[in-house]
Amino acid sequence: MLAPRRDRAEVARFARRTCAYREVSGPEIDVLEPALAGRFDAGLFFEREAHLDPRRALRDLAGEVHRLGGEIQLGCAAPKRVDLDCTGMAAPLADLRPVRGEMAILRCPEVAMRRTLRLLHPRTPIYLVPRGDGHYMLGATMVESDHSGPPSLRALMELMGAAYALSPAFAEAEVVEIGAGLRPAFPNNLPRLERREETLFLNGLYRHGFLLAPAMAQAAADQLMEQRDENTREFRTA
Repeated sequence: MLAPRRDRAEVARFARRTCAYREVSGPEIDVLEPALAGRFDAGLFFEREAHLDPRRALRDLAGEVHRLGGEIQLGCAAPKRVDLDCTGMAAPLADLRPVRGEMAILRCPEVAMRRTLRLLHPRTPIYLVPRGDGHYMLGATMVESDHSGPPSLRALMELMGAAYALSPAFAEAEVVEIGAGLRPAFPNNLPRLERREETLFLNGLYRHGFLLAPAMAQAAADQLMEQRDENTREFRTA
């Protein structure tokens, strides 16, 4: 967790709102991530944090579903009866709200970073995630909005400016992809299970999807098994 020198106060403010970190000085940052050498003099190091590639994770999960005998159907209408609904903003839940996120994937083999970096900014934090093979994902949660179009010029300028602040070598990076999307969130920003008639809704994962998905999936499975008839029947999810 880093901030430009002009925004140094943001590091102290964030530290008061979190835990499981240790403060690091400039020389320690240079050792942890040599690509940042000389550009930051203070930060927070979350040693137990990790990251994953969500697209690879989804491919692996889909493969496991098939291995276990499940069937995945794409591009077709959901059945009339659905046991588990995980359709995000498309779900008929009144207190869901959309939070817009924007991202860019860069290819820059000249930069070697191993950890997720979060650059604090008074308006919106921006994070950079290594994806391997010289690829990096830049992301930011911008504003609550129901606009699902492509990123704005201002958003892209802030994303690219953050990459350059982390390492000027990103000036020569290839922009592989840009995108934006709406993530579902409840008022407290936490996911929940909610049953309506015969359907169990799992929603509100917001930015916690891959962190809380295992626990939420287990809770959903427990509830579905409690409702299941003695006669075995297949479950249908949307």
